[in-house]
Amino acid sequence: MEKSLWTQLSSSFADTIAALENSIVAIDSGGRSTSSGVVWRPGVIVTTHHSLRLREGIKIILAGEPLNARLIGSDVTTDLAVLGIDSVKLTPASSADGVVTRAGDVVLSVGRSRLGDISASCGIIARTGSAWRTWRGGAIDSLIRPDIRLYVGQSGSALVTEQRQVLGINSPALARQAVITIPAQTIRRVVEDILELGHVPRPFLGLAMQPIPIPEPARELFPGGADGALLVTHVEPKAPAALAGVMVGDLIVSFNREPVAGVREILHRLLASRIGDTISLAVFRGGVKVDLTMSVADRG
Repeated sequence: MEKSLWTQLSSSFADTIAALENSIVAIDSGGRSTSSGVVWRPGVIVTTHHSLRLREGIKIILAGEPLNARLIGSDVTTDLAVLGIDSVKLTPASSADGVVTRAGDVVLSVGRSRLGDISASCGIIARTGSAWRTWRGGAIDSLIRPDIRLYVGQSGSALVTEQRQVLGINSPALARQAVITIPAQTIRRVVEDILELGHVPRPFLGLAMQPIPIPEPARELFPGGADGALLVTHVEPKAPAALAGVMVGDLIVSFNREPVAGVREILHRLLASRIGDTISLAVFRGGVKVDLTMSVADRG
């Protein structure tokens, strides 16, 4: 007898959850409730920063006796925390880094309760988008907003695809009244930075900008006849921009020899750079074009 669609879906979901049994943990860090975490690589667990209440005495709950874990580092801007643990019981999850998602894709949220039981919910991806900045200034490589419910203890749970790959971990702390999934690409980058440097570098130049239109008669003075520029409204003392000679009132017309399209685009380009990279800006000051160069610094 042919299985019904309902039975097929139920079996597929149950098998997917079972396959992650040794890759999803509960984390007890002293709060009233636990959070969930994902085994990212051997000895490394990733969870949400906001859910940790203690920096020491953290316990990992899988099955049986709780295991001791240590906080390696965290990044409040992306709401990620990295824990270390010595255990052969845990299996790293398969990452979906690079997998393209679409609105409407069916996904599972898989976490673990304080008692060690697996908990799960099902939904779809409600929205996807390009690189996104959190309200604390963190860089999320791509926006994934799932339409799922997070139960108690599921902050830090895994968002899982049909192929049993982890798209990222779920956080209710990055947007108001919405769950945002921190994508695998962002997790990989943050984990590598924390393990290598102890923190996540925050590239900055030290200037504030706002877009302004260029009057039509003056457009011929700008590269390519640009119809807009970025007005420098503030320069931080001793920051890279200040040391390079950027001044309040300058009009930025190109970033690394490419025309500027807006503040958001420049921020994305800056966040994609590495500490020490050379950045070139072309600015107009008093009707004269000035080329300036500076090195990307770490805000720390």
